[in-house]
Amino acid sequence: MGESEKKSASPFGSEPTRGRYLLASICVIAIILFAMIGHQTTPGSTGQTAMSGGWWAEPAVAPGVALCLTIIAAALATWSAKSETIDFRTAVGIYSRAFGVAGCMIAAVMLMKILGFALAILIFASAVTFIAGFRGPRLFVIPAVTTIVMVLIFRVGFAIWFPRPLLFKWIDLPIQLQSLL
Repeated sequence: MGESEKKSASPFGSEPTRGRYLLASICVIAIILFAMIGHQTTPGSTGQTAMSGGWWAEPAVAPGVALCLTIIAAALATWSAKSETIDFRTAVGIYSRAFGVAGCMIAAVMLMKILGFALAILIFASAVTFIAGFRGPRLFVIPAVTTIVMVLIFRVGFAIWFPRPLLFKWIDLPIQLQSLL
């Protein structure tokens, strides 16, 4: 196998394995979440009103049904999946990039309060573009275009305006510049 084929090879082997370990971990996590459901939700109003939905409108019902279905489906899929062999070094590299993107998304949401929507999206898109391996001019073009599109979608398409971020309270920017950022 050549060097380029080795780089693009899946860490899970050439034969599809249906993700036995992933399915088993989903099943275990769903069981843990189902066990915690009574502590994470509170009962709804016990008074009968015109808008009362009955037992199916209780906060724990929808997650409970979804978790039960997840437990059953993941357990059956784990049981029927073939056993697999994993190249853990390659798998950790792939999953670390995925967790890095998830971390960037959480950071972008947290930064929106401080920097504003456009700047937070620009930082998020820049980080994800870098993680994805883009270099050169594309490292600057992709985040800029993504930010412009996201701002247009939310501000023009959905007419959603976020509150004034802390950055604009700290420094005095002209209103026209604040509306762009």
